Amino acid sequence: MLRALAQSSKEIRLNIELIKRTVRGLEWDIVSKGDGVDGYQVVTEPVVRFFEQPDGINDFDSWVNQLLETLLTIDAVTIYPDMQDGRLVSLDLVDGATIRPLLDLRGRIPRPPQPAYLQVLYGAPVTHYAADRLIYAPLNAKSHTPYGESPIEWALMAINTAIHHDAVRLGWFTEGNIPGVLVSVSPEWTTEQLSVFQDYFEALAKGDIHRASKILFVPGNGAQSIFQPQQGDADKIEVDKWLMQVICWAFGNNPAEFGLVPSAGLGGSGYVQGMENAQYRSMIGPITGYLKALFDRIIRDYFKRADLEFKWIGLEPPEDELRRAQIDQVYLSMGVYSPAYVQERLGVPMEFRGGALSTPMVGLPAQYSSLFERAAKYELHRWRQNAVALFKGKTREQFVSEVLPLDLQNEVRARLNVCRTADEAAEVFDAFLNGGLQKCLFPAREVGKAQPFRYP
Repeated sequence: MLRALAQSSKEIRLNIELIKRTVRGLEWDIVSKGDGVDGYQVVTEPVVRFFEQPDGINDFDSWVNQLLETLLTIDAVTIYPDMQDGRLVSLDLVDGATIRPLLDLRGRIPRPPQPAYLQVLYGAPVTHYAADRLIYAPLNAKSHTPYGESPIEWALMAINTAIHHDAVRLGWFTEGNIPGVLVSVSPEWTTEQLSVFQDYFEALAKGDIHRASKILFVPGNGAQSIFQPQQGDADKIEVDKWLMQVICWAFGNNPAEFGLVPSAGLGGSGYVQGMENAQYRSMIGPITGYLKALFDRIIRDYFKRADLEFKWIGLEPPEDELRRAQIDQVYLSMGVYSPAYVQERLGVPMEFRGGALSTPMVGLPAQYSSLFERAAKYELHRWRQNAVALFKGKTREQFVSEVLPLDLQNEVRARLNVCRTADEAAEVFDAFLNGGLQKCLFPAREVGKAQPFRYP
């Protein structure tokens, strides 16, 4: 029923499409939570690449469009994480209307490994899932029911009125029998005479643009003979405005997006600008926050990357961005935090962060330099084993490191690209391990003779 209402009511459909287009117009990225030391390059590429095509078929834009349709109509977003050999391969969207949450004796969703959700197809139960094998995530959750509640349910009476109003409007133009003008003639005329004169008059005036704006004299009884019935407002604009405002309230949209702008007082452009923050608080903020929490949960539980998070880019209203930039400028001048903190929060790609990575560890306290160098050497040795295995034809996963700076990783990969044998690949790493590593990590420090590295 909710889906049928969303299709038959133009007010609901327009509000849903506005929300979907707003969210789909946002940029996104997978970024580090910023708990590490400045200069580290946290590898996010595998997670970003996965979210670019979450179900292996649709890109992120199409996939999130399907998710939002379910969220805004029946509030029963359901995702099946397809795991193969302990690795997440796809996030399959499931029709939430086929999922029935189960309750235990205490009225709670059963904990794994007990069945928590039952899928019913074609009227018959077919599959059950444990709570850790299916993501069932309503936005408007309640304690007295495991089901969500979509905005459509908050305005059923207004929606019903809108649908009947559209039906009346359609009937006005298709089934209505109230003519535009009535002209009385002599009461002595018979129906045959009326029909003949009607045909004569239509033949005389129909299609004649010049006669359409002229007065035509017809026989009459000398009294008032021309009547123009009271024309009702078939569109009933005021009713449409009220109905749209109610549905906008339910979905958290700004009525000004649909042209409903007051003509006086706080109207015009000032009203539109004033409503942007309200729309962010009531619609954009809650929905993007819900999606971020859902994606963060997937990254944490299925990718095992608690150091990463999903981030919307360009989400804040322009005036909020300006205010945030002014605050950042003050805090940077006071030394409260560094430019790297702002870059990380904004999700600025590493290639646009200037030369910050070319000298990643300059300024690191001396007592930590040796620890970082040891960690970097161990990472290079681990990478060396991985590269040698690859050249020998043994399957290994792509090497990732949260320790080695990005510039160093890029340089190593550039040298590996020209290698043809496992021995040549090993020599690339040996050059860094036995003298070249310190120059990459501490270019501003005088480096003495390095001791050969002993493999662990």
